[in-house]
Amino acid sequence: MKIFIIFSIFFLTSVHLFAQSKKVEVADTIRYNSSIEAVSDTIPNLEIFGDETPMDLTLKYDIKSFIKNKMKGEYLDAELFIHYKDYTVTKNIRLKARGNNRRQECFFPPIFLNFKTDPIKSTELKGFKKIKLVTHCSSSKIYTDYILKEYLIYKLYNVLTDYSFRVKLLNMNYVDTSKRKKNYQRFGVLIEPVELLAKRTNSIEIESEVVRGENVIEEKADLVSLFNYMIGNTDWRIKGGHNMKFLKSLKEITPFVIPVPYDFDYSGFVSAHYAFPQIWTNIEDVKQREYMGYCRSTDEEYLKTIQKFIDKKDEIFKTIDSFSYLDEHERKSLHKYIESFYDLAEKPEKLLYFLKNECRTIDF
Repeated sequence: MKIFIIFSIFFLTSVHLFAQSKKVEVADTIRYNSSIEAVSDTIPNLEIFGDETPMDLTLKYDIKSFIKNKMKGEYLDAELFIHYKDYTVTKNIRLKARGNNRRQECFFPPIFLNFKTDPIKSTELKGFKKIKLVTHCSSSKIYTDYILKEYLIYKLYNVLTDYSFRVKLLNMNYVDTSKRKKNYQRFGVLIEPVELLAKRTNSIEIESEVVRGENVIEEKADLVSLFNYMIGNTDWRIKGGHNMKFLKSLKEITPFVIPVPYDFDYSGFVSAHYAFPQIWTNIEDVKQREYMGYCRSTDEEYLKTIQKFIDKKDEIFKTIDSFSYLDEHERKSLHKYIESFYDLAEKPEKLLYFLKNECRTIDF
């Protein structure tokens, strides 16, 4: 009988201790979950595109399958880890390869990150379902320079106008879940969604298929045209919206739209080995320049746009010269290339000669 009583006391004591440990475990879990919520509350203070410091992201998915099926444009499941200070936020997303040319040219093509299954609940990207990620394309160092130079082009256009896509430099860690287990660590670039650009500029996006030359605000079209001339880019057109988005301002009543360029890897500034002049040009090398803007009736209209570039000259060169992620030799080469544009811009009669002789009719 004594043995039975002792055993019962031992059993009840064990049950009580187990229950107490479970309470502690639950309490710890509640505290842990609360800490996650607290972390989430700190994320809205993160201004992704306003901070120049590269962000650390990890993307975990079946890289072998992604590369094998890149031309199909099919979605794959993935985990995205956003590393911010001492915290890591995990999103269960889907992704697919994007870009007509780059899917063919790149071993590791650009990506659409789709957050529809796990929406972003904080930061300025709250609610956006699809975001563009520019990848390293291939493993050699030259492709790292390509992506950094294209990132720099976006920053140069930011100097000239708010109607431009902001970009975020990323330290990307790609983790392969396939049996191959081939991981990558490279730079990447996040591009501001057009919906965020529209919200930021109090505008709405207009479908590119309906836009013609006569529908575009002249001074905005001329800014785009001269900028692409400066960087040696012919891979764009207003008609049909080739590498172009269009916004209509909500701040003023107007039937006209604002063009916003993107995708600059075929420019002379980047000088990618796979780039070539477009069929609507007369140049033989992407390092050459050809003006694809519309013809204007007076010199003053051209000179007005040229002056905008002259006014921003110091900031343009500062943006290039201070970009430490490219080595000094590359920065000097880019400086020299843009300097050749300013050599013309500061002698307007020379630049006017090229612009007036190469300009296009309004139906181009």
